[in-house]
Amino acid sequence: MMITSEVVLKGKLSFLDLGELLQMLGNAGSTGILRMIRAEGENTGHVYIVDGNPVDAEFQDRKGLEALNQFFGWLDGTFEFYSEKILRRKTILKNRMEVILDGLRLLDDGLIETLGESATRSTGTKTDNTSGIPVIKGPLVDYLYIVDEDEFSKGQTIVAQEKFGNWLWVILEGTVEVRRVLPEGQVPVNKLTEGAFIGAVSALSRKSYVRSATVTAVTDVQLGVLDFHRIMEDYVRLSGPLQEILASIENRLVQVTTGCARAYLKNDRLIQNIDGLKRIALQGNGNDRIHQIKKGQAVVVKPADKQHVFLCRLKPGDFIGEIPFLSTFHEPHAAEVYASEDLEAVPLDLIDLKEEFDEMSLTLKNIVLHTANCLSVTTGRLMDILKIDRSSE
Repeated sequence: MMITSEVVLKGKLSFLDLGELLQMLGNAGSTGILRMIRAEGENTGHVYIVDGNPVDAEFQDRKGLEALNQFFGWLDGTFEFYSEKILRRKTILKNRMEVILDGLRLLDDGLIETLGESATRSTGTKTDNTSGIPVIKGPLVDYLYIVDEDEFSKGQTIVAQEKFGNWLWVILEGTVEVRRVLPEGQVPVNKLTEGAFIGAVSALSRKSYVRSATVTAVTDVQLGVLDFHRIMEDYVRLSGPLQEILASIENRLVQVTTGCARAYLKNDRLIQNIDGLKRIALQGNGNDRIHQIKKGQAVVVKPADKQHVFLCRLKPGDFIGEIPFLSTFHEPHAAEVYASEDLEAVPLDLIDLKEEFDEMSLTLKNIVLHTANCLSVTTGRLMDILKIDRSSE
């Protein structure tokens, strides 16, 4: 393997594991070669990354996803990232978050060999082994947008579902639990820790925002209060299409969170009847457009056991398709879209949207990436619950 550029990032895998590295490089939209090193020679592998997503990998005689998954088991060793143009056939079709979640799940299930001494460390999407609940870590905190700090004791409610409020926080220390409340009971969906955000971008455009979940302190928690008016100024400068896309991602997250709760409570409304709906054909590679619904409706479903698990319903204003720089873990590779006969949708140029996204303030960009990350992790959590439920029958 010939590498022509100089190393721009290097470190120890005992400090940053593969999941964290892929998230860091993904958040930056990096393109280049990630060199994984346990020992020079046969114990060296490569991951090829384009616009933040792994497209290929190689280790010994393994290629593609099979090679990439091996690196999740490396508990020590070093890494080097070289920023350079990649001319490589795309063999890994899954997006970044799908790769990370599947890799960590295989690791937890003992299907990936671990190499090196184990160490206690915080990963971007690890699993709480005592509960099976994913723990989501956010990016590095931008302290320029923090105007105050709040403290909450273990067990204290920070946000209550169905209550009004548009405060935005970033977690500085501690862990919180996100719960969805249904008439049948409360269900833990995921946990958030340092760098993660509490609150939604939608709160920026509404005077009275209703919280969609309950957030409770698992440990003593220190939160940074974000400068709401400064972030709102950043938000209102975004184009209408980009604002609508961000709202659409949040719409998906709320619905998938509800789906997790229903799955946990064994609610039968998760199986989607697609009779009378037409499947929307989506390109997975080389497509520089997504589509925004103007008329009609669509449903996003995940095939499982010859059935279709309902993820979310899309309405006018929502988008259909893959946004590579947000990695939402849905269509086209991880889910399918079925639409009503009267569906009308218009194309949106992803190149223009990516340029606008890159110009966002760091804090607003981090909130958006965190929301997309939560959508991916929560979708994986939903499917894990169903898998556990089916295996117990």
